[in-house]
Amino acid sequence: MMAIYYQCRQCGTEMGTISTSEAKHRDLGFDVLSRQEQEEMIHVDQAGHVHMDILCESCHEATALNPELHEQKRWVH
Repeated sequence: MMAIYYQCRQCGTEMGTISTSEAKHRDLGFDVLSRQEQEEMIHVDQAGHVHMDILCESCHEATALNPELHEQKRWVH
């Protein structure tokens, strides 16, 4: 069984996990991401589990209030 782990790429907060045996990328909406977005956001570990690096609500709000943060790859240390 494959698991998909969602975590914030900035602060590292774990946001959720989906366990599935048959989910496909298109079922999860991965196909709407560009190739570059997929490479930046989706990582597969040796066990075949998918790790999604996304923004949590708090970090999303911070970037909405401070757009210059988008220019930095990592701004939470």
